[in-house]
Amino acid sequence: MRLVTATEAQASERDRLTHAAWGQRLSLDDFRAREIRLRNHPWSRSGMTTWLWTGAGGEILSSCESFAMRSRFRGAWSVSFGIASVFTEVRLRGRGHALAMMEAVTAVLRRRAPEAHGVILFSEVGATLYERAGFQPLHLHDRVLEARPAAGAARRIGEAEVPALLARMAPPDDPFVIWPTAEQIDWHLERARFYAERLGRTLPTCGVELGEARALWCADFKNDRLAVLLATAPDEAAGAALLREAQGAAAAAGLAEVRVWETPSLPLPATLGRRISRDDDALPMLLPFAAGLDAGAWREVPRALWL
Repeated sequence: MRLVTATEAQASERDRLTHAAWGQRLSLDDFRAREIRLRNHPWSRSGMTTWLWTGAGGEILSSCESFAMRSRFRGAWSVSFGIASVFTEVRLRGRGHALAMMEAVTAVLRRRAPEAHGVILFSEVGATLYERAGFQPLHLHDRVLEARPAAGAARRIGEAEVPALLARMAPPDDPFVIWPTAEQIDWHLERARFYAERLGRTLPTCGVELGEARALWCADFKNDRLAVLLATAPDEAAGAALLREAQGAAAAAGLAEVRVWETPSLPLPATLGRRISRDDDALPMLLPFAAGLDAGAWREVPRALWL
């Protein structure tokens, strides 16, 4: 068996196969157009690879993608990688292909970037498969709030203002941090733009600023929610005020709810919204490369890192 990088034709063929798994609300043609558009986004072009795990005769047994992201460990900035879109056809499952591919991909990434801090992913199938490849889970939670109109006293953020607002959102002083760039944020916004065009939906604003409290978000039309990508607030009252603005943005865009990942940089009242475990939905996992790094050092896990 052999690990290879996909050609554009091979990646497009995988899109056809993965439509049933990830193409909800889109026709096959629209889903394939979405994937091509996201692969051609500047952030993808600068650090994305589509990997294929192939058999002796060249048959594709499993596939995934990797993305390069900037990270800091013990004060030193370098790179970490995110794994996404792990897929094995139903007829080929149960034979260990995905596990073998993950081990091969992470070995190549470690060899190509010896300065890298590690690899992350967000599992939708629990921890067991990826633990076998050395990944460590973080058992975190989300908050879910219903959309509702807001007074709108805050300064809303448009697309052109995203880089400047992001520059005012400093990463926390944690041992290990993966922090999104403006291009990575725009990759999420591009995904929302595509759905808005195809589904005839209205895009919400991109975020809000309330004094020292700031948030960036995007529409997740596939799941009928506003996804908070990154948020920082000085205290629980300011965090709650940000989410009230998010509820208003969701309502204005015709979305049903707001979903925010709990992070230390966004303190929230314990009673705000509905709290749910992420163990069965985008469970964060880390495979450390750097000596001394483990999942316990990764405390800030914003939704902007999801791929």
